[in-house]
Amino acid sequence: MSMWIWHPEWTEQSTDSAGAFVHFRKRFTLTESLSKPVHIHITADTKYKLYVNSEFVSVGPVKGDQHLWFYDELDIQPYLRLGVNTINVRVLRLYHATAHATSFPRLHVPGLLLRNACSDLDLAINVQTDDSWETALDESTILPTDISEDAFLHVYEKVGHMTQPNWVPAKPLVFPTSHGLSAPWKLSPRLIPFPQYESVTFKSIHKIESNRSRADWEQALLGSDDTISEGILLPAGSRHHLELELENHTTALLYFRFKWPEHAGSMMKVTYSECYEDEPETVPWVRRKGDRRDTRKKLVGPTDEYTIPGIAEQKLGGTLSYNSNYSDEDVFAPFHFRTFRFLALDISVSELSDLTMKRIDITTTKYPLHVLADFDVLSVDNVYRKMWTTSIRTLSNCMHDCYEDCPFYEQLQYAMDTRSSSLFTYCCSGDDRLARQAIIQLHNSYSPEVGLTASRAPAHQLQLIPHFSLFWICMISDHFEYFNDAEFVRQFLPVCDGVLESFARRIDPTLGLIRMSDSLLQWDFVDWADSWKPLGIPPAAERSGFASYTNMLYSYTLKRISTVLLSAGRPGVASEYQMRANATQLALKAHCFDGHFFTDGLASEAAGDNNYSQHGQVWAVLSGAATGDLAYDIISECTAVSGARDFTPASTAMSFYALRAMSMVGGSLYDERFHQFWGPWKTQLSQNLNTWLEDTVFQRSDCHAWGSSPIYEFMTEVAGVRMGTPGWRNMTFHPRVGLFPTLNATVPFGAYGSSGIAHVHWKREGDTIKVSLSLKMDNGEAANLPIRVVFPDGHDEMMDGGEDIHLTLNAK
Repeated sequence: MSMWIWHPEWTEQSTDSAGAFVHFRKRFTLTESLSKPVHIHITADTKYKLYVNSEFVSVGPVKGDQHLWFYDELDIQPYLRLGVNTINVRVLRLYHATAHATSFPRLHVPGLLLRNACSDLDLAINVQTDDSWETALDESTILPTDISEDAFLHVYEKVGHMTQPNWVPAKPLVFPTSHGLSAPWKLSPRLIPFPQYESVTFKSIHKIESNRSRADWEQALLGSDDTISEGILLPAGSRHHLELELENHTTALLYFRFKWPEHAGSMMKVTYSECYEDEPETVPWVRRKGDRRDTRKKLVGPTDEYTIPGIAEQKLGGTLSYNSNYSDEDVFAPFHFRTFRFLALDISVSELSDLTMKRIDITTTKYPLHVLADFDVLSVDNVYRKMWTTSIRTLSNCMHDCYEDCPFYEQLQYAMDTRSSSLFTYCCSGDDRLARQAIIQLHNSYSPEVGLTASRAPAHQLQLIPHFSLFWICMISDHFEYFNDAEFVRQFLPVCDGVLESFARRIDPTLGLIRMSDSLLQWDFVDWADSWKPLGIPPAAERSGFASYTNMLYSYTLKRISTVLLSAGRPGVASEYQMRANATQLALKAHCFDGHFFTDGLASEAAGDNNYSQHGQVWAVLSGAATGDLAYDIISECTAVSGARDFTPASTAMSFYALRAMSMVGGSLYDERFHQFWGPWKTQLSQNLNTWLEDTVFQRSDCHAWGSSPIYEFMTEVAGVRMGTPGWRNMTFHPRVGLFPTLNATVPFGAYGSSGIAHVHWKREGDTIKVSLSLKMDNGEAANLPIRVVFPDGHDEMMDGGEDIHLTLNAK
């Protein structure tokens, strides 16, 4: 029987810390070598790090919730040896009855669980957690909750003097196991692969204030393991400040390595930052940034503080067994990964003894995104190639346990953000595993009493943004389109019905439009537009009580999920939803259209400024409220550099949908606006960003995956490879050959088991453009896939994907 354990004297009453660390260990003796795998299951509430014989094995579990709590299956055989073996687990428990550490769900009871993954009677060891395990409280570390730059994570550490661990027998946790009752954690194997790790080194050092030379610091901290020898000796009583730069914005586990000093008391403060910037307007929300590498400015960010122990504490490090080289070095290794591009070190050396810093090891950690796509237009100043690599890097840095809005600040899986990130992932890799988990976790957050999913999940605090529930439904329709997995999506349809019904209940019987929510517990956020500060809600909608955006997104969502319902055998509901969408479109044209453009609120109350936005025109097209010439005209006008009317511009987050509307209206508009549209992205590259900014209004985060729209556009619109019917039963090939004279692209298509790569190439030769498309299946078989080829003049022809396609087009 699985048995959870915990420390018998644990309390959660601290007011100055978001949580605490608890140590666990078990010793056992092996009398013979093991040649077979030793698989174990392990999980903890809230997070664990596992070590076997002082070797780091794994960190986990993936963030779960009360519906699904994940465990990891690991093979520890490679870490075992003859004789005495020690398993150590360090557990971070974030306190439950607080609002701190929003990004990390936890249940009301702490616990650690290890068990053998099989019941083989010949198994040489038994790792089951029980009272044979020992445990000790970590009394040296707190997780401060008052760091101004840290409003969400609360995983930064303030480590004081090391104390002798007081090891006591662990306490088994007893839960009812009958009459449908069980432990609070509903265990599930992890749904996603383990993280990808890679070692990197610092690129350069800035602003050195030290009595040691630049050359000494560079020798110690910029070289690889092979080039570092004795580190750098810092004299007793000295003070040192330096700022280190990585090649790229990253997420990484850090290891600060010191030789054991003779005396304790030296201090190190580490500040993590995404860029150099001017003094912020407010921390962390409103920033003033320009050139991210302008070292005349300052680094701002959350901090770790570490008191370096002396030789007297050396044996204490050995009892914890988190460092195989503890006899020679002390290591500060922050438990959770850190996000940064720049890092400031402030070291104050004790007056009693010198201190030697050996090196800083950096191990990047992220979801193992296997990028199969590529894009290059083969120009000398290839800004679009830089946009491609920057987009991939941004997306990758926002993928860990789940999709994240921004790894530096929140690490929360918001539905609107995640819809974009999932689509970008499908386009560059064909991988749906993280997206499937996200769909499940957001589904599990559904609240029947309000008829909405949470805006973000998993999370420790419930937040309700009604529009985000509609984006979650769109994630389901996206997945069905790409993978045609009706069995997977069918399980979510009852909650889709509930969400859509919650919007239908707010329809005004006179106008036929959905009213703004009247609950203070819900946030009608639309977008981070400058004129919509501070809550991102159109003022015209607040004035009139009706948001055209809400009704447009509702209609759009109804139409998208209707196609899924038809395939799921629910044609009656699909027909009902189509009728609801049509009725909403008619109401929008009747009450939110002034004869020329769509208003943010009611057209009858659209007097004065700030009543019109790009959002209103874009979503009018996407929802079907505007079609034909009207659709073309309003998108042409609202995306023009200068037009007859000022429209509130869409943010980076909404850029994806603006591009969808430009594509949907047809004609030459997408091609005409394409190069102009990417101006803000090109500006960011000129400012030395190498991940995409969250938004241009607040400039809070320098890494936010919703800015990675180039992934989708370059694959689907420019290279022109897109699915024809759900599950890639056929393909549409519509290359926009007028955008670039030369192009090479690889585009993944299909689902697992029947996936492949489309290779697209074209080159302008005088008055003609030579275009080729070839499909290669992963299994080596011919791609017997019907392809609808759309030509620049709009006509199309069906061709066979089993053979390479070669086209000669007129370049004029």
